[in-house]
Amino acid sequence: MSGKIVLKRKIYDKMLVWKNEHAPDYALFIKGARRTGKTTIAEEFGKKEYKSFITINFQKASDEVKNLFVNGLMDLDLFFITIEKVYMKKLYPHESLIILDEIQLFPKARQALKTLLEDKRFDYIETGSLAGIRQKSKKEKILIPSEEEHIEMYPLDFEEYLWATENDFDTFPLIRKHLEEKKPFGQTLCRELLKKFRTYMCIGGMPQSIIKYMETKDFAKVDFTKKTIINLYHEDIKDQDDVNNNNLFNLFDNIPSELSKHDKQYVISHAAKSARLAFYKESIGWLEDAMIVNVARNVSEPSPALSLSLDDIRFKMYLADTGLLIDLAFADGSYFDNEYYNAILFDKLHVNEGMFIENLVAQCLVSNGHKLRYHTKVDKKLKKTVREVDFIIRKKNKIVPIEVKSSDNFTIKSILDFKNVYSNKVGECIVLSNSDIKTEDSILYLPYFMAAVL
Repeated sequence: MSGKIVLKRKIYDKMLVWKNEHAPDYALFIKGARRTGKTTIAEEFGKKEYKSFITINFQKASDEVKNLFVNGLMDLDLFFITIEKVYMKKLYPHESLIILDEIQLFPKARQALKTLLEDKRFDYIETGSLAGIRQKSKKEKILIPSEEEHIEMYPLDFEEYLWATENDFDTFPLIRKHLEEKKPFGQTLCRELLKKFRTYMCIGGMPQSIIKYMETKDFAKVDFTKKTIINLYHEDIKDQDDVNNNNLFNLFDNIPSELSKHDKQYVISHAAKSARLAFYKESIGWLEDAMIVNVARNVSEPSPALSLSLDDIRFKMYLADTGLLIDLAFADGSYFDNEYYNAILFDKLHVNEGMFIENLVAQCLVSNGHKLRYHTKVDKKLKKTVREVDFIIRKKNKIVPIEVKSSDNFTIKSILDFKNVYSNKVGECIVLSNSDIKTEDSILYLPYFMAAVL
């Protein structure tokens, strides 16, 4: 394939809404983990929707450019003339975009936006991570502009993956129709979609991984690409000076072992013997702000207002991209050979595959705008878990419990118990499994890939 591949992303439509309805009064802040494609989509947007655009990357910007955002705001005519000169591009009032890339590396530029937005000459997109920016802003007494619209950019979801790899724009309307009608796909189509979902799980949703797969169809090369992203995250953690990076390393690297447990709840003492949750809360927050992880919190008394009864102690931590989780879980190997990937693809992996499936379901739910919530009931006298539901989402004024079953032989005792206890609050009960759509005993069974449309 020749030329740079730019993948179609759903976020583009949200950016258009911002441009048409909120710019130039508000800047757009695209938040996301490293390597999710924030800069690429911002520049593609600048290329298609504006007469010209300039990207100021604060990882590479000169001191001269940085100084403009601190000492050059009194004369904005000179400010913009200097920017044009440095980047050798013409800016057109009301027709040009300025992209402030890796904004977290220079928070003073974010503070300068208040003045730049009042000028209303140009539109502004910021890209970056909130990890560390709050601490730096507080330390340097940076004023965060209120004139910002925030949108999150995640790894490609399953639908975007099909757009990219197969130019397939027909499958998801079909999936949504089957969900609406509760109509089975039939054995052949269901198996085909499950295999595609497993392929997506192995490759992951990071643009570089997907592009490498499109170019080579070689899982070993995809694996190498994913490992470079994990190494980048490790370097980011190593360079972090606002939060204890030993805590960050412990939390991050221990995710696979915690997810491999039966209940998948994260036990801080497993990350370090003497660890206490109070000392790790800041580190958990950093990983969330960096959008490297998706944290699910326990709801002790479920209701449509899911946030009212959150448990401060129990939580699960998923990796934001399941393709990266597979590599983190098997970090000892130099690369996965195709036979090993095939074991995952065809459900023949002889390790706890449930953590990969559950992580991918969490990834799908987050991509669809859900906050991750789950439910665990512990009998304090018996000191035993008596009920656990993997995920809870809200649909209108009802709660929907979701169980993920990775094996063919499973029980649904917990979800039935949950339904009986909270019958007046529960809408639908969903079990995600390796089989086709069916309804049985008022439980809706769906194949895993339908997590992408919940």
